[in-house]
Amino acid sequence: MKTRVITALVGLCVFLPLLIFSHTYAGCFLAQLLCLFAVYEITGATGLRKKWHLSLPLYLPAIGLPLLIFFEATRDHFFEYSALVFALIAFYIMTCAVFSRGKIKPTDASVLFTMLFYSFIGFNAIYFLRHQPMGGYLVALLFLTPWATDIFAYFSGRLFGKHKLIPDVSPKKTVEGAIGGFVMATVITVLYGLFVGLFTSATPNYLLLILAGVLMSLFSMVGDLVASLVKRHYGIKDYSRLLPGHGGVLDRFDSNLAAAYILIILYELPFGFSLFH
Repeated sequence: MKTRVITALVGLCVFLPLLIFSHTYAGCFLAQLLCLFAVYEITGATGLRKKWHLSLPLYLPAIGLPLLIFFEATRDHFFEYSALVFALIAFYIMTCAVFSRGKIKPTDASVLFTMLFYSFIGFNAIYFLRHQPMGGYLVALLFLTPWATDIFAYFSGRLFGKHKLIPDVSPKKTVEGAIGGFVMATVITVLYGLFVGLFTSATPNYLLLILAGVLMSLFSMVGDLVASLVKRHYGIKDYSRLLPGHGGVLDRFDSNLAAAYILIILYELPFGFSLFH
């Protein structure tokens, strides 16, 4: 526990200034850094890190995608540019698998691509949302709701947990814990909207806040389970030892990435989704 607390404090000292100034290049740098760590961790988990001809070029889009957002190339075309980049990544990974003479298994190549897609789009969605109106408050919500889900699921599970959720993937999670985390995270999301409305000139849309809270909470739990499924498949405890006591970047941000998917999809809906007016 002591190690976890120390790591969390150090992490706050490093990442909090970057988050505060995330509207500048600091935000781009943070997105690049997280994507670079994601490449390192995913190639390590799949056993493909030392296949240098495969792994090294994957660091280029980790740097490039946040730059596209920073220079406004994807401000209005986030999904289009992302789809193009990942079409190229998919083709490259499978080409390497084809010419590897069996040294790169199709299953490992597929997991590599899927997890790269999951992490790259998630981190860059967070960075993209930061540039939108009320972007700082949206990004804060992407951390608040998943972490509230995790915290309350833990305590609800400890107090009331009797039925295992998906023991083959995550033995400690319970149905009661999931319900407690989901309900309380949704409540906290709405209270967050109330707080923003009181201290800013924005008007919260409470119906959409409830919808966002429900979906982000549910998907953050699924995101955590997805990351656990991959780790269990490869027989590893953590994706890396980058954050002592917490594991790696993907161990720490797996649920936030899933929540980012929900919020950016809602944000991009044609009828003009907006949590705050």
